[in-house]
Amino acid sequence: MNLKLFLTLMLLTMGTASAEAPPAKAMKEMAGVYKHRFMNGIITPGKAPMEADTPYESEDIVEIVPYDDTHIYVRAELQFYNGHRCSISGMAGYEQGRFVFHDPEKAADGGPPCTLAVTQTKDSLVLTDRLAPEGAATCRQFCGMRGSLTDYSIARDKRRPIRYGDRLVRSREYQKAIADLEQYRASLPGR
Repeated sequence: MNLKLFLTLMLLTMGTASAEAPPAKAMKEMAGVYKHRFMNGIITPGKAPMEADTPYESEDIVEIVPYDDTHIYVRAELQFYNGHRCSISGMAGYEQGRFVFHDPEKAADGGPPCTLAVTQTKDSLVLTDRLAPEGAATCRQFCGMRGSLTDYSIARDKRRPIRYGDRLVRSREYQKAIADLEQYRASLPGR
């Protein structure tokens, strides 16, 4: 009888562990589109910054879509002052408690390739391109002069379901992300 009870408890524990696997739980909590609208500005020629800016409304958009058991598709379109922006998309794999995108292209300046981490706090979804808290930004090539992917956060309450999933998976960005991931997998030893 003790053996039967032990086996039953083991099976229940194993089922709970697989249902609560960290990547799956994080994917479920992150999946969706995050949008944040805000007032922005463009410098008026001949005027000092903030003196006579032309205001306009901007919107940051971050999309998170589960791809497989350990990868998410992430796309970020972020807006910054004077019309600058950051635009990045790709597959991010689960590594040490966070999802990480590794750009397959080498950095043009000879620095490390772009590495973008996607994490969440209690209140925010966070994107950062710093490998260490005080490290250099690695994804500058995806941003305009005033843009940055360093420690960008957007409130989790901005998350909504993606209602355009069919269109998203047919997009050029999504298809390139899949091709880049397959190319990466093919380059691994033993494949």
